Amino acid sequence: MKLSAILFLLAALPFAATAQSFQPEMNPIDPKAFGEPLKAELITQNMEDAKIPPIPVEISVMLKKPIVMGCQYIYRVTNRSTEHAVRLRMYAVYDQQYEEKIKPGESIDLLANTMDRCGQTKEEKKEKGCINCAPSLNILEIIVK
Repeated sequence: MKLSAILFLLAALPFAATAQSFQPEMNPIDPKAFGEPLKAELITQNMEDAKIPPIPVEISVMLKKPIVMGCQYIYRVTNRSTEHAVRLRMYAVYDQQYEEKIKPGESIDLLANTMDRCGQTKEEKKEKGCINCAPSLNILEIIVK
């Protein structure tokens, strides 16, 4: 039993090492417009070993609409590399996972529903309940093509 648990943990380590979380900021003036893109560089040990440079990406988010039990957001991920396509396995909410290939210079949009709002009172939840939630996008796996 212990051996099985140890083997499972060792098998999970390569994926845990590449998991990265990003919290792009919402547009404070108009949450239904994309906020300032968060700039990042994605790299894995396999990329370093193959002498592949980090992949520059931009991640931004906007509020699509409040929904009955939470909020609906659109995440935009842009591959700023000029030579490498990238396949990303990611999630905004763990039970809504995405696997997308993004060519150099292209962007993809991901729709995600959350099951919570962030205001304290009923009025805050109704008027500003989705604005200050600090939505995040988590990248589980990075494969360069």
